[in-house]
Amino acid sequence: MSRTKPQRSAARKLLGKPKGKLELIDFSQHPAPDWMTRAYRNNRYVVMIEDGVAMSNGATAIKAMVQRHDDKPIPNHWREMQNIKNELFGPDAMGIEYYPPEKQLTDKANIYWLWVFPDGVLPVAV
Repeated sequence: MSRTKPQRSAARKLLGKPKGKLELIDFSQHPAPDWMTRAYRNNRYVVMIEDGVAMSNGATAIKAMVQRHDDKPIPNHWREMQNIKNELFGPDAMGIEYYPPEKQLTDKANIYWLWVFPDGVLPVAV
């Protein structure tokens, strides 16, 4: 995704401020893609969410797309994604990142995908 000069300037201003809480985006003020059920933003990131995504095992999950406003990679990636997961879905929610086979890879931007699952959907090590 290529940002315009005014968009890049606005992103730099946002990133210069201390990180704030993620706030719900009002879709009546900002049009959203059809797949998106809700979205949040702070002065670092935008998080676009699709609730109720059907999985191959019949369960559903939440798909969250996370991107910095300036389109750069997320520094301290693991910790930042964990903080976003905790803030939006709670510290007890399970989230994973999906690393597909190379032939299915789409890597055109610094966008991170977090999948959040209800209890018992994924087996976990104990």
